Amino acid sequence: MSLDLSVLILAVCLGAVLQVGVGIGFSILAGPPMMILLGTATAIPALLLLNTIVSVVATDWRILTVERQTITKGVIGCLVGVMLGLSIYPWLSEAFVLALTGILLLIGVVSTLFPVHTKLGPMGFITVSGLSGLATVWAATPGPLMVFGLIAKGYTAREVAILVQPIALVAYGTAFLLHSLSNWSSIPLGAQLWYLATIAAVGGVLGRTLRSYLPQAIAKSAIRAISLVACYVLLQRAYAVA
Repeated sequence: MSLDLSVLILAVCLGAVLQVGVGIGFSILAGPPMMILLGTATAIPALLLLNTIVSVVATDWRILTVERQTITKGVIGCLVGVMLGLSIYPWLSEAFVLALTGILLLIGVVSTLFPVHTKLGPMGFITVSGLSGLATVWAATPGPLMVFGLIAKGYTAREVAILVQPIALVAYGTAFLLHSLSNWSSIPLGAQLWYLATIAAVGGVLGRTLRSYLPQAIAKSAIRAISLVACYVLLQRAYAVA
C-alpha cells in the first residue's frame, strides 16, 4: 500500500467518524489530501460521492417523521443553492469560490460565539440552507453552514448531528448526480475510489456508535474547531491558486 493511499484512507475514515459523530468533518479532513493528491477537479466529485455514502450510513430514518418540517425546509434551501451554484460556477475562478466559502464558514463560527436571543426564522434557515447548497457544489464543504443554521434554530449539538444527515444526503447526492451528468469523466471510478468508499462506510458506522456518548459541550466545541480548520484550509488554498 502506497503512502498516498494510506493518507487518504486515514483521512476518509476519521472524516467519516467526525461527520456522523458531530455532524461535520468529512470534507474538512478528507478534502485537503484528496485535492492535493488527486487535483481539485477530480477530488470534488469524489468527495461528493463519498459524502453521499457517509450520509446514507449516518441518517437515522426515524427523524424524517419527527422533524419533517425542518428537514424539508433545509432540503429545499440546499437544492436551490446547488442549482444556483452550478449555474454560476463556470463564471467564477477557483480562488474566488474557495475564498468565499471560507469567509461564509468564518461568519458561521463567529455567530456561535455570541448569545442568540431570538431563534432563526423559517426564511433565515432556508437562506442558510441555500448557502450550504452553494458550498456543496463549490467546495464540497456544506456541513458547517447547515450545522450553524440548525444551532441558530435552537437545536442542541446532539440533535444537530442527527438532523443534518438527511439534509446533507439530498444535497450531496444531488450535487454528485449533476456533476456526473455534466462531466462523468472527471470521476475516478477505479478500484481506489471504491476502496475509499468502503472505508467511508466503516467510519460512518463507527461514528454512529460514538455519537450517543459524545458530551454536548465537546460536540459544540468540535464543530467550532473543525470549522476554523476548514476556514484556514479553504483560504490558504485560495491564496495558493490565486
